[in-house]
Amino acid sequence: MGLAGWHCDLSSWPYLLCAQDSTQAPPAGRTPQGSCLAMPGSTPEAPGSHRRGLTDRAGGGVKRLGPRWPLSPWPHQAQWGMGKQPGMSAPNAWLSPGSLSLQVWEGRWRVIPHDVLPDWLKDNDFLLHGHRPPMPSFRACFRSIFHLHTETGNIWTHLLGFLFFLVLGIGYMISPSINYVAPIQERIVFGTFFLGAILCLCFSWLFHTVYCHSERVSRTFSKLDYSGITLLIVGSFVPWLYYSFYCSPQPQLIYLIIVCVLGITAITVSQWDHFATPQYRAVRAGVFLGLGLSGLVPTLHFMLAEGLVQAVPAGQMGWLLLMALLYILGAALYAARVPERFFPGKCDIWFHSHQIFHVLVVAGASVHLHGVSQLQAFRSSLGGACTESTVL
Repeated sequence: MGLAGWHCDLSSWPYLLCAQDSTQAPPAGRTPQGSCLAMPGSTPEAPGSHRRGLTDRAGGGVKRLGPRWPLSPWPHQAQWGMGKQPGMSAPNAWLSPGSLSLQVWEGRWRVIPHDVLPDWLKDNDFLLHGHRPPMPSFRACFRSIFHLHTETGNIWTHLLGFLFFLVLGIGYMISPSINYVAPIQERIVFGTFFLGAILCLCFSWLFHTVYCHSERVSRTFSKLDYSGITLLIVGSFVPWLYYSFYCSPQPQLIYLIIVCVLGITAITVSQWDHFATPQYRAVRAGVFLGLGLSGLVPTLHFMLAEGLVQAVPAGQMGWLLLMALLYILGAALYAARVPERFFPGKCDIWFHSHQIFHVLVVAGASVHLHGVSQLQAFRSSLGGACTESTVL
């Protein structure tokens, strides 16, 4: 394409190379040299590498231009550098008053391969293609949920899960058909679980939507995402501890305090900047897995006090075990990056580990909700009465 005496090569996204027509006079103070549109903060490739020739329309010859630069597809990030010598940094380029990039892309963008992503966007090197480029526009980020890329499944699995638990939570809070023994307390108990699930899923889909906006936004929303996971785990403990230790308020309170302290600790650790880096993937999985497995202590206490036969219906152990298996499986796949580890480039859009992890999180939360609903019905059938035999 050409603009104001410039010719640009659009053939190799995400790079754009422009050269000035030798017959056109350069702007005042500028020299007629090859240049490029560049992303702020990018660096040129090695001198002499990946050079392309552009036809000089005036002389009919071929110009050999300087190195290509990574390009942002967004107009307010694109810079039109003229008079640049190879090796100079892109942030020194000056902004085109003609908004060249707007005429080229008109707000559109294309997915790019993993190896051209900036470091802060590189998370899983087994996903080779289909990544969004940096999008320093919230509007563009939210519009991208309707495009196919590596985050499409991650966004929609938890966006739909968020809406599901939001509607279900409202229904539980206002439904007259649920026979509560202590309506206010039990609504608070269920509300804690729903709040944890809703915030977890909401923070998750928002993070996966906007994390390509900028490094600062990515870091901020990743901390919200990890905090949401902790809130889901802690919120899941509350109804189970309430109903399982219904007639034993002292151990019930002790376990609730312990879980809350562990949850606060996990949230504090997740605010560490390095916690979100790919190198700490296993640490992240370990922190949340450890928080979840802390529930083994009250579970064993309950089973020893009730006996295995009584504990199954009274504590809904089958559903609790299924929930734990779903969460553990999801965390293990996430940490090991399976199946994409064995099929690099084949799971870029669908069925990669993070996507499967998201599905298992929603499934685990749904199973847990069913289990605690059965617990509530069991306690309701007893009329909330406590005897010496029911005290743990």
